[in-house]
Amino acid sequence: MKLNQFAQMRGFQQAHQSGNPQLLEHALNSDQGDEIREKILTKRLQFDCLPQLYTEVESICGLLECSKREFLEMAVREAIDQAQNTFMQAFKEAHGQEFTDVYGVDA
Repeated sequence: MKLNQFAQMRGFQQAHQSGNPQLLEHALNSDQGDEIREKILTKRLQFDCLPQLYTEVESICGLLECSKREFLEMAVREAIDQAQNTFMQAFKEAHGQEFTDVYGVDA
């Protein structure tokens, strides 16, 4: 591994650790998980899928050493960002103005 790659990897690791995603995972899976869910007001986001998709998610989570919750939260956040950016660009292209300029709010 090259020094630059190593430094980049460590930077990404540190950024991930500073968010401490394992802490929430540990807390939600503890004996007090239900109580914690009520206090921090979490909402459940789930869907049924084909067994092959479930297996692929489990496989990539094993490879990335993260929980399914962590992986899906990152994927949903990224999908929201991409969809919102695509919407905003399409609106501007079609309307000639920013969505926020026309409606005064973010999508």
